[in-house]
Amino acid sequence: MSHNLQDQNTVMTGARQTMAAWSKLIESREEIPAVFKSHFDKTFGGGQRFPLVIWTPALDRFPRKTTEKLICDTDDALYVFEKNGAHVDLTCYAYREIYSLEVGNILLETWLTIRGKTDMGEPAVSTIKINTTSMRYFEPILNKLRPSYETMDKVQFATEKEKFDHLSTIDFKFMNYGRESLVPGETVVRFVLQSEIRQPLFNIFGKTFDKALSYAHIVILTDRELILIEDAGSGRESSAKSYGGIWQYIPLRSIDSVSLSEITNGRVTLSIQCRSDRTIQILFDDSNLPELEQFYTDLQALIERSQ
Repeated sequence: MSHNLQDQNTVMTGARQTMAAWSKLIESREEIPAVFKSHFDKTFGGGQRFPLVIWTPALDRFPRKTTEKLICDTDDALYVFEKNGAHVDLTCYAYREIYSLEVGNILLETWLTIRGKTDMGEPAVSTIKINTTSMRYFEPILNKLRPSYETMDKVQFATEKEKFDHLSTIDFKFMNYGRESLVPGETVVRFVLQSEIRQPLFNIFGKTFDKALSYAHIVILTDRELILIEDAGSGRESSAKSYGGIWQYIPLRSIDSVSLSEITNGRVTLSIQCRSDRTIQILFDDSNLPELEQFYTDLQALIERSQ
């Protein structure tokens, strides 16, 4: 009997630990955590409409801890209150000044990384780590960052998704990733899939040891944005590779320029220079060069059109 009770307590403790990692939707001023109360009232006082408010707990997890945050969404701006020690810092992004969105997901852990300019005109990056079960609270924010057309043709949307169908025999997972990454109303112009790239390190007793230079990824160009989807891990990180990924969504208006490097060691790099002085470099095998050159030409033309 005592053994069963101990097992039950262990299960309850695990459940409570899991629930402690969940974010919470705040629905009234009275529910605002005390540490954020005065800062929230200063920003949203004076009879202002109560925004969408999401509280995210501090998580003590390897490899680094996360901080407690209060996320506030208004019609035209996103506010991130962050508890750092005894202080609370505020970062405010106008939606028109958010340059990119990253969504990472590994099993039950999810994070959102937002890059852009603050209301003070300074470049900034905010990462919000949450339990995947809390992702539903962030849907209104994601819909603003990646809006769909209000009047959409369902048949056309299905047609755009079908453009990835031929990947089913090459990489079924990335076929689904590509299909699921689209929002209604956008048109797929071109995409390039790259399998994992590994570099041999040394050979011992006939066994080769190597390392990953680049995880499997796909770049997708639509008429509105550049989408980069990458495996979250590989090799010994089999759970991350099988069940996780990292999605980056970059509006075309946020891209300054694009370039292709010369072929080195059988590989070529696609470089994306973003407005926030951030450069994204994506590695490919030279066997993908013909497709990359077409991708580069189309991307460059769309960037010029969006300026």
